This record gives sequence, C-alpha cells and structure tokens, in this order.
Amino acid sequence: MIKKLMVALTLASAMGWAQAAVLLVEDFDDVAALPGQGWIFDNQSQPPGVSPGWTQGNPAVFEAQQGAPDSYIASSFESAAPGGVLDDRLFTPLFSLENGAIATFYLRGAADPGFSDIVVYGYTNGAPDPGAFIKSMTVTAPQDGWRMFTLSIDPMAGMSARLGFVHTGPEATSNYVGLDTLRINTLREPAGVPEPASLLIFGLGMAGLAAARRRR
Repeated sequence: MIKKLMVALTLASAMGWAQAAVLLVEDFDDVAALPGQGWIFDNQSQPPGVSPGWTQGNPAVFEAQQGAPDSYIASSFESAAPGGVLDDRLFTPLFSLENGAIATFYLRGAADPGFSDIVVYGYTNGAPDPGAFIKSMTVTAPQDGWRMFTLSIDPMAGMSARLGFVHTGPEATSNYVGLDTLRINTLREPAGVPEPASLLIFGLGMAGLAAARRRR
C-alpha cells in the first residue's frame, strides 16, 4: 500500500512542477470572430494595399499546423500597395503577468524562391503598438514548414500585457506568412496551488497514519 502511494505521489509531484494556469488558447478557427474577443488588427502598411491585413488562412498556399486546413491566421504582401512597406499588426487580448507568462506559437512562410517574410513579435504593457514592445524578436518565417517559437515573460505584479505580431518588410520582396496554435500559460504556479513538496509531505503523513492503524 505504501509503495503504491509513493509511486502515485511521485507522479503527482512531477505533474505539479509543470502545473500552470492557462491565460490564452487560440487555434484561429474563426479569425473574423477575434476582434469581438479582444484581439486588435491594425494594418499600418504604407500605402495600404487591397488586403485589410491579417485574415483567415488560405489552404491553397499551405495548410494549418493543426485542425482544419484553413485554421490559421495569415498576412500577405497585399497588405501594402505595390512598392510600399508592410506594417501589418496583430495583438492578443490583455493577459495578466502576475505569475509571468510563457507563449508558444507556430510560424511559417510560403515556399516561393526569391521572397521572404519578416515577423517581429514581442509583448507590450498593454499598448497595441510595436513601438511599445518591452521585449521583441525579429525572425524570418521558415519556408520549409511550421516551426514553434517561444517567448517567456517574467512575473510583474499588477501588470497586464499583450503579445504582438508584425508582418513587416518591403512589399516587393515579401510574400505570405501564417501564425497558428498560440498558447499562453503562466510561467509559475498561481498562488494557492499546493507545492509538490507540500503534496508529498501530506501524502506521507496519510500513509503513516494508515500504517499505524493496521498495527493496532
């Protein structure tokens, strides 16, 4: 009995270390619904093109990282007029940084030789403006398939943030980029969640009590 309990507690302890609260999950099944959920779309390309900005994915270019073939969000060179400069912005709803955050998402670009797609991603203190990025990274979207990227944010008491993505670069050399499978979780366990060590001590105490009862 005690041996079985120890095995169970070991597993519970291992799971406890990975425990975190979910802040945001988005698979981009319905991009048109996102503004009503707090997402911000802002195409500041100069001059603007025929595309309004980030749109539902096009499976004719490439399929989603998971789910339905068009279940991703995309930005194309058509967000800027011919000869213009892309500045197609996308920001998540606000999320708390009380316990920090770790964001994971997938990016990819169209596999067309001679073109490349630059994406700047990072977080702000809530302002939907890439000029307010506190931490940011600039990447060229991989053309050989979806690739996962990660961004960690340290805990900041009383602060909220937005994660932002900007498709940027000259219209003439840009093409098409997709974003999919976005997850934002807390970086550490929220207050009030039992630490794994506490769970283990409690379990051992219960095991000892059970053993003492059997000896009587």
